[in-house]
Amino acid sequence: MKFRFSRLVITLTIIVLAIVPSLAAQNSTPQPGAAKRSITEKDLFSFVWIADPQVSPDGSRVVFTRVVTDQKRTGYETSIWMVATSGTETPLRLTNGMHDMHARWSADGKYIAFVRGGEKDDSGKPRPAQIAILSLAGGEAGIITDLPKGAADPVWSPDSKRIAFLSSTTPQDIEKEQRKKNDAKAGSANTSPNAKESTAPGSSTVAKADSDGDRESDIHIITRAVYRDNDEGYLDFKRHEHIWVIDVPATSDEPAKPLQLTSGDYDEGEMVWTHDGARIYFLTSRIDEPYYETASTDIYSVASSPKMPGGTPEKVATVPMGIGDLALSPDRRRIAFHGSVTQPVRSYSQPDLWVMDLAPNAQPRNLTASYDFDMGSSVFGDNAAPRGGNGATLHWSPDGRWLFDNVAKQGRTPLVRVDAQTGAVSEITHGDQAASRNGRAA
Repeated sequence: MKFRFSRLVITLTIIVLAIVPSLAAQNSTPQPGAAKRSITEKDLFSFVWIADPQVSPDGSRVVFTRVVTDQKRTGYETSIWMVATSGTETPLRLTNGMHDMHARWSADGKYIAFVRGGEKDDSGKPRPAQIAILSLAGGEAGIITDLPKGAADPVWSPDSKRIAFLSSTTPQDIEKEQRKKNDAKAGSANTSPNAKESTAPGSSTVAKADSDGDRESDIHIITRAVYRDNDEGYLDFKRHEHIWVIDVPATSDEPAKPLQLTSGDYDEGEMVWTHDGARIYFLTSRIDEPYYETASTDIYSVASSPKMPGGTPEKVATVPMGIGDLALSPDRRRIAFHGSVTQPVRSYSQPDLWVMDLAPNAQPRNLTASYDFDMGSSVFGDNAAPRGGNGATLHWSPDGRWLFDNVAKQGRTPLVRVDAQTGAVSEITHGDQAASRNGRAA
C-alpha cells in the first residue's frame, strides 16, 4: 500500500505543477519568437493560481480551486476544476460561481461539497457563503444550507450521507431572519391590488417597525486586548464558530434542516469524524483571553446525532500547546497533530509531529523532536495562491504504520513519511520544489 501511495503523491504533485501552465494558456495566446522581457507588476493580472488540490477516493481524479484576478482587477475569482491524475486530459471546470472554493469529495466519490460565496439578495447585497453540493452524475450544483451567518469548512461523514460544517449563526439570527421573511410576505400581501390599507397590529406598517428594531448597531465596545483580526476586521464576541451537521438531500427539491451540535462562548474547529460516523472530534480553547497565557488546546468529541448517547460534548484531553491538523488513526486508538512546545518560552518554536493515545490520562508524544525542520510547514511567498484555501497535510497510512506530511526544509517543501512508532523521517519527493500533500493516503 505504501508504494501505491508514494506514486499517487508524486503524481499529484506533478499534475498540480503541470496544470498551472495549462490553465494559464487558456488566458493568453503564445507569441512565438517574442522578445523576452522582465516581469512587471501588471503581469499579476494574468497569473493563474492552483489551490487546495483534493484526490478522489479512487485516486483517479483531483479537484482543485483555480484562482484568477477578476475583470475589474479589484479582487479575485475562484472556481472548482477537476483533472484526471493520469495527466492526459485537459482540466474541466465544474462550477460556474465566481467565488466557489474548498471542494471536498464524498467518501463514495459521487459528490463534491464546496463553499459558494458571492450570491446576492434581492437588494444586491452579498449573501453569506453557504455549503453547496455537486453530483458528478450531472446537473447543476445546489446550495443545501441557508444560515444567516453562512457556513464553512464542510467535512463528509464516512457513509457520505451527512456533512459537518462550521457556522457562527445563533438561534437569535435564525429568529430574526424568519421575521424578515414573514415581514416580506406580509408586505407583499398588503401591496396586492385587493389588499386594504391598515395600521392595525400585524399590518405592514407595524411589521416594518419590528424589522427596524432588529437592526444591529455599528458601535463597537472594546473590552479585550485583541479585538480585531486581519481577515475578519472587528471580532464579534457574541458569536462563535460552532459545529453543525446536515443530512445530504436525496434530491435538489428535498429541503434539509441543519442541526447545531455545539454551543457556548468559544470557537470550535478541526472537525474529524470517527470511522463509524457516531462521533466528531474537534479542537477548541476554552479560555477567554488566551494571549495572556502559554498556548493550550482542548480536544473534545460530540455525538453526531441527537439520537445517539452522549449528546453533550466530552473533553478527551487538554494538550499544553497550540495544535492543529488533527488526524485520527485507522484503528481509532490514536490521534496525530502538529504542535510547538511552549516550555521553555522562546520567540519561535518549530512545529513538530505528535501522536497521542485516545485513552484516559494519555500524554502526547513528540515523534520528530530530533528532526530539525518544521513539520506541517512549507516555503511561502507572494506567488502562493491568494485565495482558495488549503487542505489537511497530515495523513495516516491505512495500516497505521506511517504518517505522511509536508516539511519546510532549506527553502524546499518535500513530502515525507514518518514512522508512527520511532519517528524516523524519510523523504518521498526530492529536488527544488514545494510539494503539497492534500488528499487520501491509499
